[in-house]
Order: sequence, then structure tokens, then C-alpha cells
Amino acid sequence: MGTSKIAVAQESKISFGRLLKLGISIAFFCACTLQETLFALLGFRRKGYCVVLYYHAVAREDRALFSRQMDLLLRWAKPIAADSKAICQPGERCVALTFDDGLESVIENALPELIRRQIPSTIFVVPESLGQFPIWMASTPASMNTRRVMSQAQLRNLHTSLVTIGSHSLTHPNLTKIGTVEARRQICDSRNVLREMLGEEVSLFSFPYGAFNEDLVAWCREAGYSRVFTTIPSLALMIPGEYVLGRVGVETTDWPLEFGLKLWGAYRWLPAAFALKRRVKIRWSRIAAREFPMS
Repeated sequence: MGTSKIAVAQESKISFGRLLKLGISIAFFCACTLQETLFALLGFRRKGYCVVLYYHAVAREDRALFSRQMDLLLRWAKPIAADSKAICQPGERCVALTFDDGLESVIENALPELIRRQIPSTIFVVPESLGQFPIWMASTPASMNTRRVMSQAQLRNLHTSLVTIGSHSLTHPNLTKIGTVEARRQICDSRNVLREMLGEEVSLFSFPYGAFNEDLVAWCREAGYSRVFTTIPSLALMIPGEYVLGRVGVETTDWPLEFGLKLWGAYRWLPAAFALKRRVKIRWSRIAAREFPMS
């Protein structure tokens, strides 16, 4: 099969998966809306909630798309800071905006749009990659423009109350696949380095690759973080004292309906679907091993 045919096949596969998720999310949203309507008729008001979104890069050519998404965000939800301690009030739909990796394109293309609209955001930074191409990624000519990490000077110059800096570890490893001592160092030292660099408190942590477990959460507490973030889509700030908050990934190229459904929490069915898929695979593997034993 030629290169062009492979590319078309891969694009079709990605498009099908995206459309499938979109279709399920529409159905999920409709079911939730129907439930809320029935509860409202019975005199129960919908609980307030927050959805935490996360981006990575915002390329120059996508700035207009990002701008339109921020207009939709203001129309459909109430923007709040990711370190907000207050739970959402009944009927409120809040959203917190975060960016992983601390990429230069976020400063150049995203922050001006956010400041213009007074939308708060949090940037999770990898200190040992500042001023470089991301040390955890393979460099490609197509990604050099959007994938360069901001410099120390750029980070220090982010003097605005609308931007909060959090840690994304020292070097962006998968913390579940390294030893205890190194994992603790990544969590603790990244916070200390950023605190010294910025001269201010650093209380938020985002797990690289979204990989975490109970031990890592406990070590983040011990290190002094007030809140940690995963990449598991879920609703947040519904109860006091939430420590682990899930997030949903967003791209500037998301369709308006797709972005809206993510904003409304309609993608939170994904963790259950992934868990079901894992269970089915395990069960099928056991059946196959029993029915078709290797000679």
C-alpha cells in the first residue's frame, strides 16, 4: 500500500473514532438533559459543576479558531481559575482552562485572547525543558513552531493575575513507570525549582501523560500541592475539598458542537467505556487461552 493510501486510511480511522465519540456524547448529553428536566419539574435544581479543559499548543494559524472557542466558552459557561476553592453553586456551569507543557505558542497565541476576554488560565510547566524543544518528544520540522517550550524569561514575565503557574514534573516522564525515589524527586523538585524561579507559591500539579496512581497522589499531598489534575474526563468542584480533578482534552480544531459537548461535560462517559473495553479484552483473552491453548 502506498504512503498516500496509508495516510487516507489513517485519516478515515481517526475521523470514524471522532464521529463515534461525538455521536455517543450527543446521546449522553440528551439523556442528561432529559434527566435534569424531569428533576426540575419535580422541584430539584441541577447541581453546579465545573469542567476542566486542557490544551497543549495553540498554533499561529489556529489562533482565530481558538478565539472563537473562547467566545463560545463565555457564552455557555462561567470561567473560573483552576485553583478555585469554592464549589459551583446550584445551576452554575463553570469551566477552568489549563495548558500542559508550557509551550511558547500558548504565550504568543492563546494568552492575548484570554487576557482580552479576562479568562483565567493555568499553565503547567516542565522546568528542565524551558527554552528548548520538549525534551520528551521527537523533533519534527512541522512541529518546531508550535512545540517550543517558553523560556525562563518568558515565564517570569507572565505578570498577570489571570495566569497561574503549576508543575508538570521536572522532565515529563511517565511517573508510574519510574522508581519511587525518582518519582518523588520529579514531584518535589519541580515545585521547588518553580517557586524559586518565580518567587511565588506553586500549588497545582498536572500528571505527565495523565498517568497516576494512589501513591503518586499521596506524594503530591506530601510535597505541598493543594490540587492535582489528571486527563480523565469528569465533572469537578461539586463537593468541598476535591483534590484530584479530571480534565477533558480540547483541540483548536474541534468542531463547535464537539467543543460545546466537552464544555458541558458530555464526554465524561469515556472512562467507563475504556474500563469496559479493558474488561472485555481480558475476558476474551482468557476465553481464547482456554478454547485455543498453545501447543
